[in-house]
Amino acid sequence: MDRGVLIGVAAIIINVITVSVYMYQARIMQEQQHAAAWPYLEWLPSFNEEQYYIEVSNNGIGPAIIKQVDIRLDGKPFSDINALFVHLLGTDYFPHLTSTIQNRVLPAGKSLRLFQVNEAKWAAQVFEEMRKHEFSLSICYESIYGDAWTSQGIEVVSGGC
Repeated sequence: MDRGVLIGVAAIIINVITVSVYMYQARIMQEQQHAAAWPYLEWLPSFNEEQYYIEVSNNGIGPAIIKQVDIRLDGKPFSDINALFVHLLGTDYFPHLTSTIQNRVLPAGKSLRLFQVNEAKWAAQVFEEMRKHEFSLSICYESIYGDAWTSQGIEVVSGGC
């Protein structure tokens, strides 16, 4: 083979290897960017003698964009937490606070209370009624890059909304 052809083939091989390394590095950098903005939503109910609430926390390192919230009691869907209270107690006229979490952005390290009952009598009543039923709350959320997860309490599963 001609020496010029050998040099040309070597240059092409070196260029292909270089491009491959750059593509690999770009993929690693993209994965690092996604990991640096990873939200992790969890929710837990909390009850003591004075209050009962459900708090949604972003324990990740990036903001969580909440896309869908699915509230169910014994498999029956409810449009919001107040509708659930009407079903459970026959009313939503009692001392409590609620918050809409759907279509909100929850920054890293922050929490929102889905509801909070501060009066001891009502807190105990709501807690007891909730214990009699199967309550489920699924929160589908995304990172700023569109990666999606669903939180079902302390269990988080990957996948779209």
